[in-house]
Amino acid sequence: MTNPPTMQRSRGQLATSYAPHSLFTFEGGSGACMALSASGNRTAELRPITQRMIGEQIQEYFEAWADRAMRGQNLRHPVPPSLAVDNRVLSDQAVRVRLGDLVFQIPDLVGYVPFPLAFTCTRCGLHREVRRLDRVAEEAARFRQACPTGAGGCADDWQQIDVVLTHWSGEIEAISPSYRYWDSVNREVRDIARCGSCESDRFYLRRPPGPLAGWHFECVACHTVRPILQRDLRTLEGLGPLLDQNQALIAEINMEPVSYRASAAYYPHGDRLLVFDQDMYASLLGAAQINQLESFIATTYGYPPTHLADAEKAALLQAAGRGAEWDNYVHMRALVEMLEAGGTTPREMIDASRSALTRLDEDWNASVFAGRQQATPGIATACRERQRFVRRFDPIRMAVEHETLLQEKLRGGQLNDGKEVSVDVTILDPFLIPDGLSEREVDRLRTEVRRRRDLLGISEMRLIRDVRICEYTFAYTRTSSSPTVKRDKAGDAEMPVRLRLFDRVEVGEAARHPVLCLLQSNEGFYVRLDEDTVREWLAENGVAVAPAVPGVRLGGSLIEEFSAIENDPNSRFSRFLDEYRRERTVPRQAYPFVYTLLHTMAHHLIGVSASMSGLDLGSFGEHLFVPDLAFLVYRRGMTMDLGNLSSMWRDRGDPVFGNEVLDRMVNPASLRCGSESVCNHRGGACPDCVLIPENACLTRNELLSRSVLIGRGAPRWDVVGAELSGYYTVAERRAEHPVRADVERP
Repeated sequence: MTNPPTMQRSRGQLATSYAPHSLFTFEGGSGACMALSASGNRTAELRPITQRMIGEQIQEYFEAWADRAMRGQNLRHPVPPSLAVDNRVLSDQAVRVRLGDLVFQIPDLVGYVPFPLAFTCTRCGLHREVRRLDRVAEEAARFRQACPTGAGGCADDWQQIDVVLTHWSGEIEAISPSYRYWDSVNREVRDIARCGSCESDRFYLRRPPGPLAGWHFECVACHTVRPILQRDLRTLEGLGPLLDQNQALIAEINMEPVSYRASAAYYPHGDRLLVFDQDMYASLLGAAQINQLESFIATTYGYPPTHLADAEKAALLQAAGRGAEWDNYVHMRALVEMLEAGGTTPREMIDASRSALTRLDEDWNASVFAGRQQATPGIATACRERQRFVRRFDPIRMAVEHETLLQEKLRGGQLNDGKEVSVDVTILDPFLIPDGLSEREVDRLRTEVRRRRDLLGISEMRLIRDVRICEYTFAYTRTSSSPTVKRDKAGDAEMPVRLRLFDRVEVGEAARHPVLCLLQSNEGFYVRLDEDTVREWLAENGVAVAPAVPGVRLGGSLIEEFSAIENDPNSRFSRFLDEYRRERTVPRQAYPFVYTLLHTMAHHLIGVSASMSGLDLGSFGEHLFVPDLAFLVYRRGMTMDLGNLSSMWRDRGDPVFGNEVLDRMVNPASLRCGSESVCNHRGGACPDCVLIPENACLTRNELLSRSVLIGRGAPRWDVVGAELSGYYTVAERRAEHPVRADVERP
């Protein structure tokens, strides 16, 4: 059918539940159909850099999928790329997704056709099927002529069969008594459509109560039973020759009966990214900007400038109008040296003076000397090797995105309605303060919010009123949402699940694969943890931080460590995090622990916010900025944002406890789990506590553990396995017994 009929649903549904190649029924549960790509959707208005970033993410997704699916563990043969990914992204057996082959569309409508075209008589169970869609009406009119009682006595009441045959290659077919086999003599695929006993081509479909495995066909003439059996055509063509050599398993080829209502019949695949106005920092990620990227990372994370003599520093500060600061610095440095040489001045006084000098150095490095830093070998290596990092775990990309977020959302600015783009929750604005409070009550409210923020080890928390996200889907799989699948009849073999693009649509005079984009602007919470608290938490749990020169922020050390981790096959951050699915295999390293800390706290905030805002867990999204010890939690949704999060914050404010959101997070009861002992044994993460729907989570619920927040266990991948000290415990201790900032760190 050249132009199938189309229908409208919400954009979110059309990008997921009704995306191309999905199966659905109309209201009332009758009339099963398959969705098809539609050419009538509008082109999404995306800036070129956003289109390029989506294209790069899709390329990486297919590459990672192919790499994982082609491992072929416990198979008797190598897995060809064509069984792992769509042929349309293969060029000379390598994955190549061309940006020009994609079209970015807003999903306003979807095409559909009836499917499956298999029917059964409601009275006798006679099976009938139609091979061609354009002949449905013509052939259906002749169904009664096949009735065993004769056309005159036929009930002529036909029901569409609600079970289909599907395979991890992505193929799906109507259930049929016909089945394929590999002809070893002629080396080709053949079909058997008739009864092997009497050559009849009519069968009853018997559907006894219970599992689908009990369904079978029965010959109308001789009542010979035939099981529901079909072999995937594409896989049979590829592996048929290997069957003759006993190098392939029949279980690799057999299709499976499944209800078209079951999720196993269709899994959409997509991703998301933050959308910004500026591309100044994002452009640093280009291959030609390596030197500038190194300088940006070095400046951002406080690496000291190299080869700057005192005279050069003095000249730069003088030119910036800050010459007096240099004079004071020189006098203080000389005084410290004299006091140290004297040997009678208390150590605390000398340390306090040295801390003051360090703060001046850090300030100058981030301002006057910015751009003159030379990256250490670790940073230089990370910047040059980051092309092999998985994008969503790449700390350098996170650093660039965080700086862009800082410039566009966190440093002031107003929306068209006059509201601030972002507001610190310890300061608030008129739209976030509960009604009817006196000035004194507002001051008390702010004090209590600040106190609970400190108890959580949070350095900064802001409400952002314009978080722009692009979520998109571009491909699908069947039987499994992951790159491999296991079946009992195949033993320990992992069979490749094939990732397939949506079929092309006509765009002008070209045909391109649609990428269905959902552009959103919603509210969110930005949270940044206190660096000193994170350092103390790591040290208390025996997690060493990569050494760095004084003044370098923890993020710099994390970036250097991540580059080293990527060379370790047991702890690298692969696309599907297989390394962190195994128990007691990963040593205690700072980057995985900080990632798990941020990720778990983001889920904790999502859980508390969901319980108070009226939004469900799947209505939230998250984004992590590991080097900056920060994360972003935001509302996902294509419906109008009615200020769910800002209203929640305002309505939950109270001078007695500041805000109920933070008060609930501080309360240990908020992380109690109904499966406590079982959950702790499995690493401290389950649906009863910190898990959220997989489509809302960055990692499909990997790298999560309550233990990083409250102790009582350890992540399942932690090779030590000893009980952790929780981050909240460390933060509470620091909040109640603060250490003087001027002597805390050398």
